[in-house]
Amino acid sequence: MNQFRPKKASQHKRSARPLAALNRGRWIKLLDNPSQYDYLLSPSGKSTQRQYLADVARVMDYLVSELEFRTSKVGVVTANGFLLRTWANVARGTGLPEWRVKQCVKYAKERGWITSKQPRENINGDWYGLASIKRITDKYFRDIGLNLAYLNAKQAATKNLKKLSASTGVHLRYLLTPITLLRKFARRATQTNAVTFP
Repeated sequence: MNQFRPKKASQHKRSARPLAALNRGRWIKLLDNPSQYDYLLSPSGKSTQRQYLADVARVMDYLVSELEFRTSKVGVVTANGFLLRTWANVARGTGLPEWRVKQCVKYAKERGWITSKQPRENINGDWYGLASIKRITDKYFRDIGLNLAYLNAKQAATKNLKKLSASTGVHLRYLLTPITLLRKFARRATQTNAVTFP
């Protein structure tokens, strides 16, 4: 039973991983009686609207399903680098409008469950924002009671990443670096090497 995701996304393999399934199950339990849990209450101690929490659960379900456990970044490891998920990806994956996803993310950030940093690149004097690096914090897994399962998933992910690194011949550091940053570093290295000295 996958009530947080739209029908077309339910066949997504990453959402079937054990930690993602545990996370989904925990949210089903939390939504039965949300006022029972301190971390779901507003700062003034009031309970949060159930539909809003259901949307937060859908967003967190997607983020945990797309999580790379070793670095806690949301995205997929590829041989060319780390492919980050955008907020538009989250909106498509959850079936929610992007503005609603951002409301849910704000709720999660206020509780210290998510961090998001947006690297920037300067090209010819103009600054451009690259895809933001989203991470789910350890606090999230502690709050919902999945800390031990998260640590186990992290250990298993490390073993799998080492196997992937060996099979592709790509250093682990490059596998886990976002593709947009690898391009930025490559461009910078090319520009540095192109400078000629008199």
